[in-house]
Amino acid sequence: MFYFKNVILKRIRFHIIRINKKMAALIYSLRFIEKLVLPKLMMDNIAKLRTVPAAYRPARLIKKMSKQSEDNWRTKLLVEMVRRVRETDDPQYDEIFMILNKIAIPTMDILSKQALVILKSRDQEFRLRITTLLFDKAIKGSAYAGLMADLALKINLEIPEVSEDLETHVQMFTSLYDMSETLLFPKLSEPQFEDKVIQWSKQKDVRRGYARFLTHLFTRGLISSKALHESMQKVIEDLQNTIVEPNSEQSQENTTQFADFLFEIAKLLKPQAVELRGLISTKLDEILKRPRDSVPSLNMRSRFKLEDAVKCVQKV
Repeated sequence: MFYFKNVILKRIRFHIIRINKKMAALIYSLRFIEKLVLPKLMMDNIAKLRTVPAAYRPARLIKKMSKQSEDNWRTKLLVEMVRRVRETDDPQYDEIFMILNKIAIPTMDILSKQALVILKSRDQEFRLRITTLLFDKAIKGSAYAGLMADLALKINLEIPEVSEDLETHVQMFTSLYDMSETLLFPKLSEPQFEDKVIQWSKQKDVRRGYARFLTHLFTRGLISSKALHESMQKVIEDLQNTIVEPNSEQSQENTTQFADFLFEIAKLLKPQAVELRGLISTKLDEILKRPRDSVPSLNMRSRFKLEDAVKCVQKV
């Protein structure tokens, strides 16, 4: 019985291969038959089309998702890790904490190797805790965003799961860091004036740092264009809704921070990011062309910042 089953299967495979070969030959032969001539009107319309050189986009490797990635175990741990990000209860965590504080361009190679030795000796939860620390340092000190992205790239070359960690951080940013309310600069007469000024300044720096770090990660191929596109699109929509509100201190502050966020991204985007640069150029140009009386909360500072953002993405 087993013998006859094999014989039948072999015959079926043989006939399928013959049919496939005949189909391939038929399709190939169509290349040489006489073609129908297109109508002159259609030919003229095609000739009028403007040709644009296609921008080179390097292929992004699609990583095989593990069972853990499918369940996204990271989302269950990140909230607690962000809360405990400054706790140095683990000697090796404390060691990498100090490495991040010492990191600079001249020391990047040496210190990144030291960090890799520790990371390779520990489990995935420890690695996620370290990427949380790196992410936190980058967004809370915007001047270090590029440096932290360089370090993340070096680590990711040997531990590719780091980019998955960072992508999850980006997806969960609004739930990990409370950005639901934009703080206003306090009045001098308010109680705890100095503390409120510090909180206001820290929030602005976190948003600026996030915009910079997000873009640095994208330009280094550590997060997807989709992640950056979604963040930009959300801010642009918030900006569009805010500028039409009645003029107030709150609407002015919101508009200012949205404009700053988009400008920080615009000045770092590479020419190859055609789609993202186009999104900024098109949407901000639409806002700037609106009559001024229709956008009461678009102050002059924010208008200048948006104009600068458009100039950044339009220059070659």
